[in-house]
Amino acid sequence: MSRRRPPSLFARCLVAAVVAACADDAGTGTGAQAGSGAGTGAGGSGGQGGAPTSTSTGIDLTTTSTGGSLPQSFSVQGLVVDEDDEPLEGALVLQGGGDIQLQTGPDGAFEVTLTQAIPGYVTVVAAKIGYRSAGLELIELPDEPVVLKLFSIEAPDNQAYKFLEPGVGDHAADNKTSFCGHCHTTFAAQFQTSAHARSVRSPIVQDLYAGVATAASSAADCAAVGGVRKNGAVPGEPGSSTLRCYVGDGVLPDLNDECGGAAQPACDDPALPMAQKPKAFGACADCHGFGMDGPSGGRDLLEAEGVGYDNGVHCDACHHIRDIDLDAPAGAGGRLVLQRPRETIDGQIGSPIRPAMFGPLPDVPNPFMGGSYQPKFTTSELCAGCHQHEQAALVPDAELAPRFAAGLPVHSTFEEFSLGPYPALGFECQSCHMPPVDGMFNSIDVASADVAGLANGFGRDPQRNRSHAFIGPLTKIPAVPRLIDGALSVEIDASIAADTLSVDVALTNVGCGHAIPTGEPLRAVVLVVDATACDVPLTPTGGLLIPDVGGARATGAVGPGLSFAGTTLTWAAAAESAAPGMRVRVVRPTGTFWDYDGVGLFDGDSLTPSEKGVERLQPIGEAEVLALAGDDLELDAALAVAAGDVVYLVDDPPSGFLDGDPSSALAGAAGAVFARVLVDPDGRRMVPHHRAIDIASDTRIGPQRTTTTDHVFAVPPGCTDALITATVLYRPLPLALADERRWQGSDAIIAVETRSLP
Repeated sequence: MSRRRPPSLFARCLVAAVVAACADDAGTGTGAQAGSGAGTGAGGSGGQGGAPTSTSTGIDLTTTSTGGSLPQSFSVQGLVVDEDDEPLEGALVLQGGGDIQLQTGPDGAFEVTLTQAIPGYVTVVAAKIGYRSAGLELIELPDEPVVLKLFSIEAPDNQAYKFLEPGVGDHAADNKTSFCGHCHTTFAAQFQTSAHARSVRSPIVQDLYAGVATAASSAADCAAVGGVRKNGAVPGEPGSSTLRCYVGDGVLPDLNDECGGAAQPACDDPALPMAQKPKAFGACADCHGFGMDGPSGGRDLLEAEGVGYDNGVHCDACHHIRDIDLDAPAGAGGRLVLQRPRETIDGQIGSPIRPAMFGPLPDVPNPFMGGSYQPKFTTSELCAGCHQHEQAALVPDAELAPRFAAGLPVHSTFEEFSLGPYPALGFECQSCHMPPVDGMFNSIDVASADVAGLANGFGRDPQRNRSHAFIGPLTKIPAVPRLIDGALSVEIDASIAADTLSVDVALTNVGCGHAIPTGEPLRAVVLVVDATACDVPLTPTGGLLIPDVGGARATGAVGPGLSFAGTTLTWAAAAESAAPGMRVRVVRPTGTFWDYDGVGLFDGDSLTPSEKGVERLQPIGEAEVLALAGDDLELDAALAVAAGDVVYLVDDPPSGFLDGDPSSALAGAAGAVFARVLVDPDGRRMVPHHRAIDIASDTRIGPQRTTTTDHVFAVPPGCTDALITATVLYRPLPLALADERRWQGSDAIIAVETRSLP
């Protein structure tokens, strides 16, 4: 048999930490609860080798170092068994830090080759999906087969489990083993910078959920955005209330008839009678808040508190994803198959819960973690748990457009990636959004080659130590370009003939494995095309123009309520928004449509150009607002308009764009918008997806695809030189919605290209 020495100092500390965690948790009600068999995962043993254990905790105390008596390379025979000591078929066997060598047959037997060339303690490890991994360190050749016992992780999900804190990534602050950052310090710090950490507490998420403008905190501010102050919930503090400013769309007021109306109390008012409390929650919490304690799926996002509110989609939530069911709806209770542990260490009610953490590595036999191998953590399927979402019509009495009767694809990032060229090249979502972290031995910050083993883990190829910042399009990393900055290439083709400048702009998605933009359908990419000739700014006379979703301070049509008389525009609806220096642009619908190649249903020729939904607009003219008088706007020029012409009130065009500038109203200018434009039952465009029943257009650019736009400008007679500038902006939030909620709407410059003629 294998010889063993007393546990190392680190092992004794590990056991002490587990025991203390169990004791602390039991004292605070988060540990194993007598009579329930339910509690936290902060203690107990995962899998174990055939070794002495502490009679009080059931934790494997075996921690030995490699000794000189071991050959450089040798074979070990053994048996993998389950918790009932029955041979376990299908277990993977390997040396810790090495490659998988074999899979056991029905007899559970194995023979593997071990080597001292792998840094740290020579450790034989066994793993199987649905089981906790087990390992055994050797100091000399065993004289009989070793036994590795794997404990299964049994359904159902333990809804009484209490999620652990991720920590902040500061070892001094994360000073207990119940913080992930206590050992995984770098990863915890990275996580706290991510959108995952803000998935519940984000003011944008909370505002759209309850239908409020949090930033309009005073009565005057609320009145300025057209809102109404009512009593409502304090996010993160269930049962607490405060005055909130209710304005515009919101999941709770839009999906529930019993509350949220003009004469009704707010749907998030904690004092609502039971009969008026909301019953429809839009499945928001299924993805944004699946790190909440308690039942999985179908929750009210306002139930989030503590770890679930402060940390959103956090470490302990993600690493309790047992599987991904692609046939189920997105989120917890559906596609995300959560499995929080429920088995106790000794099988007795009231004993500490045996930990279980799912992850991408088979050789994580640390008993404190209860590591369980789930290879989907390295694949895009894991991301599909939330980043692929089809929904029914959620607004009461609404129906989806017939072409989307099977479900409206409001999020399709996983599908876009899967149908693109990158999976065949070996790429996954993690390739870009979880890049390797240089300089780490493994995911534990205190680990090194000298102490690698059961307690400290094993050395990893740098490709296996991946960032947990979950890098998004605008994530800033020192000395590294943002992901969005390399996403598009821009080429300009231009010519002058008969006092007309013709411009084609080709945009190619060279850097994204999915469409650009993707994810939340409120996002857009805006192309602005400017041209000068003989140093004179040119006016567009044809070609594509930026539509309404490119932003306008007001939009109307010539007719009742909007009329021109010489240089006077009478437009009551725009009077409050207008200011001297702003501009009025007039465009005319043509009845012809842009035949673009978009995403999904909007790709190719399955739809006619009119069904693709982008009508070409004829530029009529624009004028500057000089002064205001009641409902009248005095312009610097008269415009030759006709009934039905569309009028945009827009900002004074910037002389140049700066990265991070506040979003400006660009509708009617030469250019184009690339976005998935959702439509609600009232025909409103670019709405939050909980209201959507149809997609009016989807001009987004798929991976390795090119979209070409066309633009025409009038050139002063005799001019043969021109300068064309194409500026591409990434806009995370629609202008009107950002203004309404007082959000910090801004544009990121992701590409600029110029072309000179002749």
